[in-house]
Order: sequence, then structure tokens, then C-alpha cells
Amino acid sequence: MRQFRFAGVVRKYFRPYTLVRDNGGNYVKGKWVPNEPERVQRSGSIQPISASLRATEGGNYTETDRMLYTTATHTTGEVIEYLDVQYTVNESPERDYSDINQYLLRKVVANAPI
Repeated sequence: MRQFRFAGVVRKYFRPYTLVRDNGGNYVKGKWVPNEPERVQRSGSIQPISASLRATEGGNYTETDRMLYTTATHTTGEVIEYLDVQYTVNESPERDYSDINQYLLRKVVANAPI
């Protein structure tokens, strides 16, 4: 399959963001103490989800959800921090035809029911 090269076009819109990785932890006197998370700088374009996409998909998306376009690879469940707001990588559709990866980001809300 032919692969389209979009990275050169969208790279001018890339901004830095931080990938926050859990760094494990240790038991201290029987209590779990997590280590400081590892922070890795990446770059990409984080965009709001359009109103038409929110409506088309039956209202699954909210105003706080974002789309990430990047050349980096992420997995579902990773935490991304952008402008002091944390997001969780929720969906990563297959994009074999492009050198840009697209991910759905959901805002992390404290005390949200699972």
C-alpha cells in the first residue's frame, strides 16, 4: 500500500507535550510508595474535536476531548500532559497509509467514576 507523507506539512503546527510514564515504586515498611513518574518530551498537534464529529458519533465525545496528531507512537492508557492538563490516550485507529499517527485524548478528571 502506498504511504502518504504528511509529516512535513503538519510539522509546522507541532507543539511540545509531555508523555507521563508510571515509573513503578517500592514497598517501604509494608506501604507502597510510587516513584516519581518519568516525563518524556514529545511534539505533536493537539486539536479540539469538531462539533460535527461529536454529533456524528452519537455524542460519545465531549468538549474536553482532543485529537493528537504526531509522528510518535503511543498505546492506549498512556497519560499525556499538555498546557498543564492531563489526557489519557483512548483510541488509536490504524493508519497504515500515513506517517502521522492520530490518537483520541480524553481529559483526566479527578474523582471520576470508572
